[in-house]
Amino acid sequence: MIKIRDFKAEYQRRIARALSKGLSRSQARGHAKANEAPLSSKARSPPDDRLEDALRKLRSLGSQSAAAKEAGVSTERFRRFIREHDLAKRQGRTWIYSDHRVRLMPAITTEGALLLKVAGFEAASLIGKHDAAVKAFLDTQDVSLLDPFKGVSVKDTAGRTHLLETRPNALYRLAASGSEVFEQIYKIVS
Repeated sequence: MIKIRDFKAEYQRRIARALSKGLSRSQARGHAKANEAPLSSKARSPPDDRLEDALRKLRSLGSQSAAAKEAGVSTERFRRFIREHDLAKRQGRTWIYSDHRVRLMPAITTEGALLLKVAGFEAASLIGKHDAAVKAFLDTQDVSLLDPFKGVSVKDTAGRTHLLETRPNALYRLAASGSEVFEQIYKIVS
């Protein structure tokens, strides 16, 4: 025998039960607003590659909905990810980024190829730009590509500063040694 469900009555019972507990209607529906606590017991949703991609696109596009759409995630989920991890805030019409997560980055320093733990997007971006400039230099032998990085250093989470390598001969030696630094990509640790 097939039991016919009364979805309308089930929904009304769910809403009434939540309201009796002091919750809002949106929380009862399972779509809590930005300033409300979600009903689900899981504290933070684990970061997803698509959410990280949406965050990168947000930096270039400036629109949450456009960035979420291009990354293939819902805008609501992306907003919750930003809020839960405290990655960005809206100030007027511009986004202020506060991404201070620790990343594990392969860096080419004067001490050689090192795997550094750096805090924040800016330090990780600087290391990535330096790595791209080094690869372009090795392909083209154009030393001027390394000029923006002369005397530039990066601070790791332990507080030590590491000077980025810009000497052509040292870079040739590192590339010839078969160092895996040229194939690795950064990873968010926390």
